Amino acid sequence: MKSQKVKLLLGLITLTTSSLLTLIVLSNKSLNKITTKQEGVEDTHNSVNLVSQESSESSKVVSVKDFGAIGDGTKDDTSAIQKAIDDVYNAGGGVVNFPSGTYKVTINPNSGQAITIRPKIILQGTSNQDSIIKLADGQGNYNSMLAGERLESDLSDFAMYDLAIDGNGENNPVNAESDLGRLTMRHSLRIYRGSRITIDRCRFINQNNANTITLNGIIFDITINNNIFEFIGGGEADYDHSTIYTHSHTNGKRIEIANNSFSSKNGAGTNGARTAIETHGDEHTVKDNVIREYAFGINVAGYSKSGSSDNLTITGNEIKGVYGGIVIWSYFSPGNTTNPAISNATIANNKISIDIDGWRSLWGDTPSAAIYLEPNSDAQLKNLSIVNNEISVTNFSGDGNASDYRASGIRLWRNEFPNVESENITITGNKITNYLASGIYISMPIRGGEISQNTIINPGQSNGKFSDYFRSGIYVDALFENFQILNNSIVDNQDNNTLKNGIISSAKCIDKCELFENTLEMNSNSQVPLYKMIYNQTNNFKILD
Repeated sequence: MKSQKVKLLLGLITLTTSSLLTLIVLSNKSLNKITTKQEGVEDTHNSVNLVSQESSESSKVVSVKDFGAIGDGTKDDTSAIQKAIDDVYNAGGGVVNFPSGTYKVTINPNSGQAITIRPKIILQGTSNQDSIIKLADGQGNYNSMLAGERLESDLSDFAMYDLAIDGNGENNPVNAESDLGRLTMRHSLRIYRGSRITIDRCRFINQNNANTITLNGIIFDITINNNIFEFIGGGEADYDHSTIYTHSHTNGKRIEIANNSFSSKNGAGTNGARTAIETHGDEHTVKDNVIREYAFGINVAGYSKSGSSDNLTITGNEIKGVYGGIVIWSYFSPGNTTNPAISNATIANNKISIDIDGWRSLWGDTPSAAIYLEPNSDAQLKNLSIVNNEISVTNFSGDGNASDYRASGIRLWRNEFPNVESENITITGNKITNYLASGIYISMPIRGGEISQNTIINPGQSNGKFSDYFRSGIYVDALFENFQILNNSIVDNQDNNTLKNGIISSAKCIDKCELFENTLEMNSNSQVPLYKMIYNQTNNFKILD
């Protein structure tokens, strides 16, 4: 902290009088408070300290109002904002301040974007409630609100703090999914190349777009933390959307998405609120985010131009009122047709609540799951740990579909490529309550791993027409080698039991597949077997109890 203060004082020596006054105003007014989602503790940040950390001693500091911006929500401030950014960029970088106000911007029809951002530029607001960049009405199908001059522009050392970006979705509706073409994705912020990029304490509201924040290309050392995303989607058309989309190509590493909050416009069933976070590439950390009432919470994608996604951590997220929680996409990509698409990934300590009835109007017969492999994945998984997650279905009438037999709390099932083998899969310490079919369903070849110490409560909630084999605590299928199922607790504490089987196996064991020390507890006199081997009696799991 002392070095930061010294750096700030040194920087003040080189500033002009107007810039110095700007910093003094910031030091008095720019105390932005953000509430963390875990403990509800207010974490107060001083914006000036952040400016001093990011700026060199010779950085230029200006206000957009010095260049003619009004900030009344009526006058078009696009040109003034652009002049301020370009002036600071031409001086070697620095800070562009946005005093309190609503700054209306319009799309340039030639570029398809409103504001051209530059490297070594910090966009600094007073607070994300008071400094707002708002898209004008009727801007049609555009590319981006904020983006580099060209797709390949290097935007290293770009940052945004304490700003609101208002997409004005009601007055810029998506009329059909076809509106969102390759050049009309309607990004709020688009960056395809750069490092040391920070988006912190900003608010993105009223977004009708394919991606709100897009980082797609040669990117590394990225932090997207402490932001608010609210009133997402909500138009007449449903379409694919990821609020934060990162896809790091060659050498893309060290991307953190943490302590953000996401909420759809109209709650469960909102059109265009598809996915909150989607990641591709190595060394991603997604932690401590709160996601409310999206169709899907987090997509962890292995389809990456770097060939794989390695060293991934998805932890401490609270995902509420979704149809699917965390989706694992494991696909081969150009240049990779042999190596695992996802490796060394940990999905741990997340809380996921599922709203079936709220999303059924959009997702119909698609079976829900809380943590699952996208069923058409064609590439291996290696060293995947699903640990200590809490999963529950909180809104379901029981009126189910025949397809609900695949609706499980944790589901690793390959449909199109059933023979693709994965290695070292661990599912341990999870609590799964009130799921529609089985608590855990595995139907893909696995070599090495275990299902252990999970607690599965009241599975089989759907009355859909499917086999009672799927109304089980755990169901395993396909080929297994060196795999154990142990110390799991399966409970049905209802007056009318929905659980029909404890652990079902139709697997074929190559070597050392073991079942032991699992328990079954029923709140009735129903005779439910703890273990049942079906279809394959000879080379199945070995019961050691």
